[in-house]
Amino acid sequence: MKKIILVFAISASFVACKNNDEKTAGVQTTTTTTETPAPAPVVVQKEVRYVATPAQTPPPVQQKKGWSKAAKGAAIGAGAGAVTGAVVSKNKGKGAVIGGVVGGVGGYIIGRSKDKKDGRVQ
Repeated sequence: MKKIILVFAISASFVACKNNDEKTAGVQTTTTTTETPAPAPVVVQKEVRYVATPAQTPPPVQQKKGWSKAAKGAAIGAGAGAVTGAVVSKNKGKGAVIGGVVGGVGGYIIGRSKDKKDGRVQ
């Protein structure tokens, strides 16, 4: 019975960490219009003036809201590790604590690497 619960807990943690980007990978959306473009005006004579402009500043970077993938990974890993540790260990309390810590650290490391890929963290 313990092995069945252990397998269920491990598989649930993998399913919870599944990335949803796979569903939309390779899908491109395009929009087309059927209107004909207006004819371009003909310029007969053109005067060019160069005006000094101040240095352009880049637009402010918008902070992402919500949980980072590192935080999600740590929470899911800690929960799955605590359940697994409690099921496997003879001493339920100690096993749950150790499993939670190990799972949380592992989930954080995996989530942090995903955040680096996405550009959320340098």
